Amino acid sequence: MLWTKSVIGLLILLFSSQILYAAPFIPTDDMQVLETLPSDSPPPRYSSASDLTAPAHTGNNDNARQLLERAYLEGDPRALGQARAQLDQSEDQSIETLMLRARALQSDHKFAEAKEILGQILSQNPAYPDALLTLSSLLVVQGQFDEATEYCDRLSDPSLRVYQAACIAQIQSMTGDLSQANQTLDGLAAIAPGLDPSTARWIYLMQADAALRSQDTALAKQVFAVMDEQTVPALMARADWLLSIGEYQQVIDLLQDHTDKDALLLRLIDAQMQSGDPKADTNLALMKERIDVWQLRGENAHTREQAMYALLAEQTDDALKLARNNWQQQRETADIVLYATAAIKASSQQDIDILQQFISDTQFEYPALEQALRLGKIDKCLNCTVTQAMNKDKSL
Repeated sequence: MLWTKSVIGLLILLFSSQILYAAPFIPTDDMQVLETLPSDSPPPRYSSASDLTAPAHTGNNDNARQLLERAYLEGDPRALGQARAQLDQSEDQSIETLMLRARALQSDHKFAEAKEILGQILSQNPAYPDALLTLSSLLVVQGQFDEATEYCDRLSDPSLRVYQAACIAQIQSMTGDLSQANQTLDGLAAIAPGLDPSTARWIYLMQADAALRSQDTALAKQVFAVMDEQTVPALMARADWLLSIGEYQQVIDLLQDHTDKDALLLRLIDAQMQSGDPKADTNLALMKERIDVWQLRGENAHTREQAMYALLAEQTDDALKLARNNWQQQRETADIVLYATAAIKASSQQDIDILQQFISDTQFEYPALEQALRLGKIDKCLNCTVTQAMNKDKSL
Protein backbone atom coordinates (compact mmCIF):
# COMPACT_ATOMS: atom_id res chain seq x y z
CA MET A 1 0.00 0.00 0.00
CA LEU A 2 1.20 3.51 -0.76
CA TRP A 3 0.71 4.78 2.79
CA THR A 4 3.13 2.26 4.30
CA LYS A 5 6.02 3.61 2.24
CA SER A 6 5.39 7.21 3.21
CA VAL A 7 4.60 6.68 6.87
CA ILE A 8 7.57 4.47 7.69
CA GLY A 9 9.84 7.03 6.10
CA LEU A 10 8.41 9.51 8.58
CA LEU A 11 8.60 7.12 11.50
CA ILE A 12 12.31 6.50 11.10
CA LEU A 13 12.79 10.23 10.76
CA LEU A 14 10.96 10.70 14.05
CA PHE A 15 12.90 7.91 15.72
CA SER A 16 16.21 9.52 14.76
CA SER A 17 15.19 13.13 14.87
CA GLN A 18 18.68 14.21 15.94
CA ILE A 19 19.63 14.25 12.28
CA LEU A 20 20.17 17.82 11.21
CA TYR A 21 22.06 19.23 8.34
CA ALA A 22 25.18 21.29 7.85
CA ALA A 23 24.30 24.98 7.79
CA PRO A 24 24.56 26.42 4.26
CA PHE A 25 27.54 28.63 3.39
CA ILE A 26 26.63 32.34 2.97
CA PRO A 27 28.20 33.69 -0.27
CA THR A 28 29.72 37.13 -0.69
CA ASP A 29 29.29 37.18 -4.48
CA ASP A 30 25.93 36.82 -6.25
CA MET A 31 27.64 34.92 -9.08
CA GLN A 32 29.31 32.37 -6.84
CA VAL A 33 28.30 28.76 -7.45
CA LEU A 34 27.46 27.24 -4.09
CA GLU A 35 26.66 23.65 -4.97
CA THR A 36 25.77 21.39 -7.83
CA LEU A 37 22.57 19.47 -7.22
CA PRO A 38 22.67 15.67 -7.53
CA SER A 39 22.04 14.45 -11.06
CA ASP A 40 18.92 12.59 -10.00
CA SER A 41 17.25 15.59 -8.33
CA PRO A 42 13.66 16.27 -9.43
CA PRO A 43 13.25 18.89 -12.17
CA PRO A 44 12.88 22.54 -11.13
CA ARG A 45 9.39 23.70 -10.32
CA TYR A 46 9.85 26.93 -12.32
CA SER A 47 11.44 26.77 -15.77
CA SER A 48 10.73 30.39 -16.76
CA ALA A 49 9.70 33.71 -15.22
CA SER A 50 6.10 33.19 -16.32
CA ASP A 51 5.88 30.14 -14.10
CA LEU A 52 6.18 32.36 -11.05
CA THR A 53 2.75 33.84 -11.69
CA ALA A 54 1.09 30.61 -12.70
CA PRO A 55 -1.33 28.83 -10.34
CA ALA A 56 0.36 26.76 -7.69
CA HIS A 57 1.32 23.31 -8.89
CA THR A 58 -0.35 20.22 -7.57
CA GLY A 59 0.51 16.58 -8.04
CA ASN A 60 4.08 16.98 -6.79
CA ASN A 61 3.70 14.49 -3.96
CA ASP A 62 6.01 11.90 -5.49
CA ASN A 63 8.76 14.49 -5.86
CA ALA A 64 8.23 15.83 -2.36
CA ARG A 65 8.26 12.34 -0.88
CA GLN A 66 11.50 11.48 -2.67
CA LEU A 67 13.10 14.73 -1.56
CA LEU A 68 12.16 14.20 2.08
CA GLU A 69 13.58 10.70 1.95
CA ARG A 70 16.81 12.04 0.47
CA ALA A 71 17.00 14.69 3.17
CA TYR A 72 16.66 12.03 5.85
CA LEU A 73 18.89 9.30 4.46
CA GLU A 74 21.61 11.54 3.07
CA GLY A 75 21.34 14.54 5.39
CA ASP A 76 20.83 16.80 2.37
CA PRO A 77 19.41 20.24 3.33
CA ARG A 78 18.88 21.13 -0.33
CA ALA A 79 16.39 18.30 -0.68
CA LEU A 80 14.50 19.40 2.42
CA GLY A 81 14.33 22.96 1.10
CA GLN A 82 13.03 21.77 -2.26
CA ALA A 83 10.37 19.65 -0.61
CA ARG A 84 9.25 22.49 1.63
CA ALA A 85 9.00 24.82 -1.36
CA GLN A 86 6.89 22.36 -3.32
CA LEU A 87 4.54 21.69 -0.42
CA ASP A 88 4.22 25.36 0.54
CA GLN A 89 3.18 26.27 -3.01
CA SER A 90 0.71 23.43 -3.42
CA GLU A 91 -2.99 24.20 -3.00
CA ASP A 92 -3.76 20.51 -2.60
CA GLN A 93 -5.47 19.74 0.72
CA SER A 94 -5.64 15.98 0.28
CA ILE A 95 -4.72 13.79 3.23
CA GLU A 96 -1.65 12.55 1.38
CA THR A 97 -0.34 16.10 0.97
CA LEU A 98 -1.18 16.98 4.55
CA MET A 99 0.87 13.98 5.70
CA LEU A 100 3.87 15.22 3.74
CA ARG A 101 3.47 18.68 5.25
CA ALA A 102 3.45 17.15 8.73
CA ARG A 103 6.63 15.29 7.91
CA ALA A 104 8.32 18.44 6.62
CA LEU A 105 7.28 20.38 9.72
CA GLN A 106 8.67 17.68 11.97
CA SER A 107 11.95 17.81 10.07
CA ASP A 108 12.14 21.48 11.05
CA HIS A 109 11.31 20.60 14.69
CA LYS A 110 7.96 22.33 14.46
CA PHE A 111 6.33 19.58 16.49
CA ALA A 112 3.23 21.50 17.57
CA GLU A 113 2.39 22.45 13.99
CA ALA A 114 2.97 18.89 12.80
CA LYS A 115 0.65 17.55 15.52
CA GLU A 116 -2.01 20.08 14.52
CA ILE A 117 -1.99 18.82 10.93
CA LEU A 118 -2.08 15.21 12.09
CA GLY A 119 -5.10 16.06 14.25
CA GLN A 120 -6.74 17.62 11.21
CA ILE A 121 -6.22 14.40 9.26
CA LEU A 122 -7.65 12.25 12.04
CA SER A 123 -10.69 14.49 12.30
CA GLN A 124 -11.40 13.60 8.67
CA ASN A 125 -10.47 9.93 8.97
CA PRO A 126 -10.06 8.68 12.58
CA ALA A 127 -8.61 5.35 11.40
CA TYR A 128 -6.05 6.75 8.95
CA PRO A 129 -2.94 4.58 9.61
CA ASP A 130 -0.30 7.13 8.56
CA ALA A 131 -1.55 9.73 11.02
CA LEU A 132 -2.01 7.25 13.87
CA LEU A 133 1.51 5.84 13.53
CA THR A 134 3.10 9.21 12.94
CA LEU A 135 1.40 10.88 15.88
CA SER A 136 2.31 7.98 18.14
CA SER A 137 5.98 8.18 17.19
CA LEU A 138 6.04 11.95 17.57
CA LEU A 139 4.61 11.59 21.08
CA VAL A 140 7.30 9.01 21.88
CA VAL A 141 9.96 11.51 20.82
CA GLN A 142 8.45 13.97 23.29
CA GLY A 143 8.19 11.44 26.10
CA GLN A 144 4.37 11.36 26.13
CA PHE A 145 4.17 7.58 26.28
CA ASP A 146 0.61 7.03 27.51
CA GLU A 147 -0.83 9.11 24.70
CA ALA A 148 1.45 7.40 22.21
CA THR A 149 0.13 4.00 23.27
CA GLU A 150 -3.46 5.08 22.63
CA TYR A 151 -2.67 5.74 18.98
CA CYS A 152 -0.89 2.38 18.60
CA ASP A 153 -3.98 0.66 19.99
CA ARG A 154 -6.15 2.28 17.34
CA LEU A 155 -4.33 0.37 14.59
CA SER A 156 -6.94 -2.39 14.63
CA ASP A 157 -6.85 -3.47 10.98
CA PRO A 158 -5.34 -7.00 10.75
CA SER A 159 -3.22 -5.90 7.79
CA LEU A 160 -1.41 -3.48 10.11
CA ARG A 161 -0.22 -6.04 12.65
CA VAL A 162 3.47 -5.54 11.85
CA TYR A 163 3.20 -1.78 12.28
CA GLN A 164 1.13 -2.03 15.43
CA ALA A 165 3.63 -4.46 16.94
CA ALA A 166 6.54 -2.15 16.10
CA CYS A 167 4.62 0.86 17.39
CA ILE A 168 4.01 -0.82 20.75
CA ALA A 169 7.56 -2.21 20.96
CA GLN A 170 8.96 1.28 20.51
CA ILE A 171 7.04 2.46 23.56
CA GLN A 172 7.80 -0.66 25.61
CA SER A 173 11.48 -0.16 24.92
CA MET A 174 11.33 3.32 26.44
CA THR A 175 9.07 2.51 29.39
CA GLY A 176 10.54 -0.29 31.45
CA ASP A 177 9.71 -3.29 29.30
CA LEU A 178 12.90 -3.53 27.29
CA SER A 179 12.98 -7.33 27.53
CA GLN A 180 9.49 -7.71 26.03
CA ALA A 181 10.30 -5.10 23.38
CA ASN A 182 13.43 -7.01 22.40
CA GLN A 183 11.41 -10.20 21.94
CA THR A 184 8.98 -8.38 19.66
CA LEU A 185 11.78 -6.71 17.74
CA ASP A 186 13.59 -10.03 17.30
CA GLY A 187 10.46 -11.43 15.69
CA LEU A 188 10.06 -8.39 13.47
CA ALA A 189 13.75 -8.46 12.52
CA ALA A 190 13.35 -12.07 11.39
CA ILE A 191 10.81 -10.98 8.76
CA ALA A 192 12.43 -7.60 8.02
CA PRO A 193 14.32 -8.81 4.90
CA GLY A 194 10.93 -9.46 3.29
CA LEU A 195 9.60 -6.00 4.17
CA ASP A 196 10.28 -2.78 2.34
CA PRO A 197 13.64 -1.13 3.20
CA SER A 198 12.11 1.72 5.20
CA THR A 199 10.19 -0.63 7.49
CA ALA A 200 13.25 -2.82 7.98
CA ARG A 201 15.36 0.23 8.80
CA TRP A 202 12.84 1.38 11.42
CA ILE A 203 13.03 -2.03 13.11
CA TYR A 204 16.82 -2.14 13.01
CA LEU A 205 17.16 1.37 14.46
CA MET A 206 14.97 0.37 17.41
CA GLN A 207 17.13 -2.71 17.92
CA ALA A 208 20.30 -0.60 17.81
CA ASP A 209 18.90 1.70 20.49
CA ALA A 210 17.97 -1.29 22.64
CA ALA A 211 21.45 -2.79 22.24
CA LEU A 212 23.05 0.49 23.29
CA ARG A 213 21.02 0.86 26.47
CA SER A 214 21.20 -2.79 27.52
CA GLN A 215 24.91 -3.12 26.68
CA ASP A 216 24.01 -6.10 24.51
CA THR A 217 27.07 -6.90 22.40
CA ALA A 218 25.44 -9.83 20.64
CA LEU A 219 22.43 -7.76 19.61
CA ALA A 220 24.66 -4.93 18.42
CA LYS A 221 26.69 -7.33 16.30
CA GLN A 222 23.49 -8.82 14.89
CA VAL A 223 21.82 -5.55 13.95
CA PHE A 224 24.88 -3.83 12.49
CA ALA A 225 25.53 -6.87 10.34
CA VAL A 226 22.23 -6.34 8.51
CA MET A 227 21.71 -2.58 8.75
CA ASP A 228 22.68 -0.46 5.75
CA GLU A 229 26.13 1.06 6.12
CA GLN A 230 26.15 4.49 4.50
CA THR A 231 22.87 6.25 5.30
CA VAL A 232 23.11 8.92 7.97
CA PRO A 233 20.77 7.18 10.47
CA ALA A 234 22.78 3.96 10.24
CA LEU A 235 26.09 5.81 10.62
CA MET A 236 24.79 7.63 13.68
CA ALA A 237 23.57 4.44 15.35
CA ARG A 238 26.83 2.62 14.64
CA ALA A 239 28.93 5.58 15.86
CA ASP A 240 26.91 5.88 19.07
CA TRP A 241 27.51 2.22 19.86
CA LEU A 242 31.24 2.47 19.15
CA LEU A 243 31.57 5.64 21.25
CA SER A 244 29.76 3.94 24.12
CA ILE A 245 32.36 1.16 24.22
CA GLY A 246 35.39 3.39 23.65
CA GLU A 247 36.22 2.28 20.10
CA TYR A 248 37.26 5.77 19.02
CA GLN A 249 39.47 4.84 16.07
CA GLN A 250 36.64 2.87 14.52
CA VAL A 251 34.44 5.97 14.81
CA ILE A 252 37.12 8.07 13.11
CA ASP A 253 37.46 5.56 10.28
CA LEU A 254 33.69 5.43 9.93
CA LEU A 255 32.97 9.16 9.89
CA GLN A 256 36.06 10.94 8.59
CA ASP A 257 34.49 11.40 5.14
CA HIS A 258 31.18 12.71 6.53
CA THR A 259 32.13 16.09 7.99
CA ASP A 260 29.36 17.80 5.98
CA LYS A 261 26.71 16.28 8.28
CA ASP A 262 26.53 18.09 11.63
CA ALA A 263 25.38 15.14 13.73
CA LEU A 264 28.14 12.96 12.29
CA LEU A 265 30.76 15.68 12.58
CA LEU A 266 30.05 16.05 16.30
CA ARG A 267 30.50 12.34 16.86
CA LEU A 268 33.73 12.43 14.86
CA ILE A 269 35.04 15.32 16.97
CA ASP A 270 34.17 13.40 20.13
CA ALA A 271 36.15 10.37 18.97
CA GLN A 272 39.06 12.51 17.83
CA MET A 273 39.24 14.31 21.16
CA GLN A 274 39.10 11.05 23.10
CA SER A 275 41.90 9.57 21.01
CA GLY A 276 44.09 12.70 20.96
CA ASP A 277 43.72 13.23 17.20
CA PRO A 278 45.03 16.74 16.32
CA LYS A 279 42.31 17.11 13.68
CA ALA A 280 39.78 17.52 16.50
CA ASP A 281 40.59 21.23 16.90
CA THR A 282 40.07 21.91 13.19
CA ASN A 283 36.74 20.14 13.15
CA LEU A 284 35.64 21.80 16.38
CA ALA A 285 36.32 25.18 14.74
CA LEU A 286 34.32 24.06 11.69
CA MET A 287 31.38 23.19 13.91
CA LYS A 288 31.64 26.57 15.62
CA GLU A 289 31.38 28.31 12.24
CA ARG A 290 28.15 26.47 11.53
CA ILE A 291 26.69 27.36 14.91
CA ASP A 292 27.56 31.01 14.30
CA VAL A 293 25.52 30.86 11.08
CA TRP A 294 22.55 29.29 12.89
CA GLN A 295 22.64 32.05 15.49
CA LEU A 296 22.95 34.73 12.82
CA ARG A 297 19.82 33.39 11.16
CA GLY A 298 17.94 32.90 14.40
CA GLU A 299 17.45 29.20 13.71
CA ASN A 300 16.21 27.18 16.69
CA ALA A 301 16.10 23.64 15.30
CA HIS A 302 19.67 22.79 16.27
CA THR A 303 19.52 22.89 20.08
CA ARG A 304 20.80 19.34 20.53
CA GLU A 305 23.76 19.97 18.25
CA GLN A 306 24.59 23.23 20.01
CA ALA A 307 24.52 21.48 23.38
CA MET A 308 26.77 18.70 22.08
CA TYR A 309 29.21 21.29 20.76
CA ALA A 310 29.21 23.19 24.06
CA LEU A 311 30.08 20.00 25.93
CA LEU A 312 32.94 19.25 23.55
CA ALA A 313 34.16 22.84 23.86
CA GLU A 314 33.97 22.57 27.68
CA GLN A 315 31.38 25.34 27.88
CA THR A 316 29.60 23.59 30.73
CA ASP A 317 27.05 26.22 31.72
CA ASP A 318 25.97 26.81 28.13
CA ALA A 319 25.78 23.08 27.52
CA LEU A 320 23.45 22.58 30.49
CA LYS A 321 21.17 25.44 29.45
CA LEU A 322 20.94 24.14 25.88
CA ALA A 323 20.46 20.53 26.97
CA ARG A 324 17.72 21.61 29.36
CA ASN A 325 15.96 23.54 26.57
CA ASN A 326 16.30 20.58 24.23
CA TRP A 327 14.77 18.35 26.92
CA GLN A 328 11.56 20.34 26.67
CA GLN A 329 11.19 19.22 23.05
CA GLN A 330 12.88 15.83 22.72
CA ARG A 331 13.32 12.90 25.09
CA GLU A 332 14.93 10.17 23.05
CA THR A 333 17.93 8.22 24.30
CA ALA A 334 20.39 10.73 22.84
CA ASP A 335 18.58 13.60 24.57
CA ILE A 336 18.55 11.82 27.93
CA VAL A 337 22.28 11.07 27.70
CA LEU A 338 23.01 14.65 26.62
CA TYR A 339 21.03 16.20 29.47
CA ALA A 340 22.54 13.79 32.01
CA THR A 341 26.07 14.49 30.82
CA ALA A 342 25.57 18.24 31.01
CA ALA A 343 23.88 18.04 34.43
CA ILE A 344 26.63 15.89 35.93
CA LYS A 345 29.44 17.99 34.49
CA ALA A 346 27.76 21.13 35.85
CA SER A 347 27.15 19.42 39.22
CA SER A 348 23.49 20.46 38.99
CA GLN A 349 21.60 18.28 41.44
CA GLN A 350 18.33 19.92 40.44
CA ASP A 351 18.71 18.70 36.87
CA ILE A 352 19.94 15.29 38.00
CA ASP A 353 16.79 15.02 40.13
CA ILE A 354 14.63 15.82 37.10
CA LEU A 355 16.24 13.02 35.12
CA GLN A 356 16.01 10.54 37.95
CA GLN A 357 12.33 11.38 38.39
CA PHE A 358 11.75 10.83 34.66
CA ILE A 359 13.48 7.45 34.86
CA SER A 360 11.43 6.53 37.93
CA ASP A 361 8.15 7.61 36.34
CA THR A 362 8.73 5.90 32.98
CA GLN A 363 10.99 3.02 34.08
CA PHE A 364 13.33 4.03 31.26
CA GLU A 365 16.13 1.45 31.12
CA TYR A 366 19.77 2.43 30.66
CA PRO A 367 21.68 0.89 33.60
CA ALA A 368 25.01 2.56 32.85
CA LEU A 369 23.39 5.98 32.70
CA GLU A 370 21.38 5.38 35.87
CA GLN A 371 24.60 4.50 37.67
CA ALA A 372 26.27 7.66 36.40
CA LEU A 373 23.39 9.76 37.73
CA ARG A 374 23.57 8.06 41.13
CA LEU A 375 27.32 8.55 41.40
CA GLY A 376 27.33 12.05 39.91
CA LYS A 377 30.10 10.99 37.58
CA ILE A 378 29.90 10.23 33.87
CA ASP A 379 32.37 8.83 31.39
CA LYS A 380 32.24 9.20 27.61
CA CYS A 381 32.64 5.45 27.49
CA LEU A 382 29.36 4.58 29.23
CA ASN A 383 29.40 0.94 28.22
CA CYS A 384 33.09 0.16 28.53
CA THR A 385 32.27 -3.00 30.46
CA VAL A 386 31.65 -4.62 27.09
CA THR A 387 34.79 -3.27 25.41
CA GLN A 388 36.77 -6.41 26.09
CA ALA A 389 34.14 -8.53 24.38
CA MET A 390 34.06 -6.17 21.42
CA ASN A 391 37.85 -6.30 21.06
CA LYS A 392 37.44 -9.95 20.17
CA ASP A 393 35.37 -9.02 17.15
CA LYS A 394 36.08 -5.80 15.21
CA SER A 395 33.46 -6.56 12.57
CA LEU A 396 31.10 -3.77 13.67
